[in-house]
Order: sequence, then C-alpha cells, then structure tokens
Amino acid sequence: DCPPQVFLFDLEFGCSSAHILPELSHGQSFHLAFARADCVYFLGGHSLSSDSRPPRLFCLHVELLQGSPLISCESLNTGMSISSAIITRTGPTHRYIILGGYKLDSQKRLECSTVTLDEKGIHIDHLEPPTWIPDIIHSRTWFGGSAGEESILLGVPTEG
Repeated sequence: DCPPQVFLFDLEFGCSSAHILPELSHGQSFHLAFARADCVYFLGGHSLSSDSRPPRLFCLHVELLQGSPLISCESLNTGMSISSAIITRTGPTHRYIILGGYKLDSQKRLECSTVTLDEKGIHIDHLEPPTWIPDIIHSRTWFGGSAGEESILLGVPTEG
C-alpha cells in the first residue's frame, strides 16, 4: 500500500537513506535477491497492485560516493515468474541454486534453476530438480530456507 523504496544502510557510519526508483513503481514482495560487487539483482516477486507474479529481473547499481550514493536501476529481459522460492549458495563463487517457489497462488514451482553472477551479469539456467516425494507434491503450502552451502531445509505443514 505504500510506494516501494530502496534503503541503503551504512553500517560503518550508522546512517541510512531511502530512494524511490521509477523502475520499481509497482513494487514486489517475496522476490529473490543476489549481489555481486556494486550490483544487486531482484528476480521475480509478487506484485500487490496486479496480484500477479510477472517475470521480472532488475539490476540495481549502487555507487557509494562520498556524501551521497548514486543509484540506478535497469529492467532486464531475462526474468522469471516466481515468488517465495528458496535459494542457497553453492560455494565461495557467485553461484546459487533456486528451489521451488510459486508460479501462481495455487501453483507451486516444482523446478530448480542455477543462477551465476559474473563480470558480464546474471545467467539463469534450468537444473534437474530433485525427486519430489508425494507429501511435497500434494501439499498446498511449503516453506524453507538455506541450511548452508548446497543444503536446503524444506518444511511441509501437515493437513489438519
């Protein structure tokens, strides 16, 4: 219900600043975020204004200049329709695995992808998913998070 803002926190000096970017005017919640050097990538997410999960990918470039940061945002064409997915890092490099998530409110995403961040940008590729057990396939909801490099904790509430 409020305009989306990007907040920068300077932990060294104990200050913060808020920024409104036109590219992010519709907002998005439950997105994924990946960072490398001075770029932060926002992938997918749920848009409250349209109640949808548009296939979005934004690159937020941050330059920490003395006195005032310079922020720019670019909309990229290689997004995914995904929200509430789980990500885990695969090691010291900038490579991640995306597991699950939702395509629609009632449609889980029983897929996996890899994300690699390098000097040229972001690369998203399909990854063979694990063998899903029936409890996961048939559940309405699931939740989880990264449990360390290449490990994911996935929870499925029991019905009733």
